[in-house]
Amino acid sequence: MITEGVAGANMLTARWAATVSDGEPTVLSGAGVWPLLAYLSSAAEGAERAELEQALGMPAAPAVEAATELLGVLRSATGTHAVLGLWVHRLLRLHDEWLRTVPADTVEVLVGTDAFDAWVRKHTDGLLDGMSTPPDPETLLVLAMVLTVRTRWREPFLDGTLGIADGPWAGRQFAWLHRWTADRDRLAVYDTERGQVTVLSVDGVSDITVDLVIGEADVPTGAVLAAGITAPDAGGPRRLGSQLTDADAPGLRLESNSARSVPMLSASVPRFTVSRGHDLLADGELFGLLAVARPDRQRLPRMSDTPLAVGAARQELTASFTAEGFEAAVSTRFDVAAAGGLPDEWRDDVGVEFDRPFGFVVRHRPSGLVLLAGWVTEPDPPLPVREFSRGEDDDF
Repeated sequence: MITEGVAGANMLTARWAATVSDGEPTVLSGAGVWPLLAYLSSAAEGAERAELEQALGMPAAPAVEAATELLGVLRSATGTHAVLGLWVHRLLRLHDEWLRTVPADTVEVLVGTDAFDAWVRKHTDGLLDGMSTPPDPETLLVLAMVLTVRTRWREPFLDGTLGIADGPWAGRQFAWLHRWTADRDRLAVYDTERGQVTVLSVDGVSDITVDLVIGEADVPTGAVLAAGITAPDAGGPRRLGSQLTDADAPGLRLESNSARSVPMLSASVPRFTVSRGHDLLADGELFGLLAVARPDRQRLPRMSDTPLAVGAARQELTASFTAEGFEAAVSTRFDVAAAGGLPDEWRDDVGVEFDRPFGFVVRHRPSGLVLLAGWVTEPDPPLPVREFSRGEDDDF
C-alpha cells in the first residue's frame, strides 16, 4: 500500500518530470525535495504555508509526519540510504516547537561550506563532491537531504556495442547492454492520454527496480517521462510482454527463434551516466517556493523570531546504469537567509567557544562550597546516532 508521503513525493516527481524539455538530458528526484518542503511548511504561515501545502498535496502537520515516515522507509530499505541535515548559524535562535519536528541528531553549527561538502561526500560515498554553488555568506540555516540508491542486477547484462540505423541517433555507435530472460512480463505497454508507453522493469537484488521508459516518437519528453512514473500505479489499460502479439508499440520488435523451446524477452539498452543540477527557485511555483522566497519580510515565523526567507534551493544528482547494476546520488539543499539582511542587533552580540582545554568548578550554591574542580583536555566522542521517535522532547 502506497503511503501518503510516497504518493505525495511521486506526484511531485511526475509534475516535475512533465516540465522536462525535449532533447534535454536530465535526472531529478521529487523524493529528495518533498521531505524538505514538508519541514519547511511547518515553519510557515498564511500564504507561504498554503503554497507549500499545495505543492505537497496535503496540510503541513500530516506532511511532517509523512516526511519522517518516508525518511524511515528510505533508511530501512535495502539499496537506499537517506539522511537529513540541518546547519544553523550560531546566532540564530530557533523555536523549540519547530525544531522538534525535525528528526533528532540532525542539527549542526553552520561554519562555512567545507563541513557540508564533506557530509555530502560521506553520505554519497563520493558519488557527489558537495554542492557546485556554495551558500551565500549571509545564509543563516541550511536544510538538506542526501539520498543514494545502489543495487546489482538479479540478472546482469552483457556489455557490447551497437550501431543505430535510423532515428535521432542514426549513424552513431554506443556502448550497449544486452540481456535475455524468460520472464517476458518484465515488459509492459501502457495506454495513456499521450499515447502508448513501453516500460521495461529491471530488478536489483536489493529493494530497487529500475523502469526504462520509451514513448511514441512525436510525444514530448516530459509527457513520456511523467506517464512512465504514473502509469504503472494508475490501473489503466496495459499489455504485458506475454500478451503481445504485434510490435505496434514504442521500442518493440517481435522475433522468431526456433532454436529456443521457451519464449524469451531480449532487452537492449545503452549504458548511461546522467548528471544534473537544478535551481529549484527557477521553478518556484512547482515547488511552492514563490512566496516563501520573497526576502522583504518574515516568511518563516514558526521557525524563528528572526525574519527569515528561503534564499536558495538546489538539487544535484548523478545516476549510472551499467551491466552490473545501478547507482545514483541526490543532494538537495534549502538555504534560509535573514529577510531584509542580518539584524542590526546581532552586531554587538558576544559569543564564547570552549574550543581548547578548559577547566570547570562545581559549587554548593547555598554555602559557596567548591565541591570539585577539573580540567578538560579530551571531550567525549560524538554520541551514536539515535533514531527519531515521535514525542521526544529534544532541546537544541
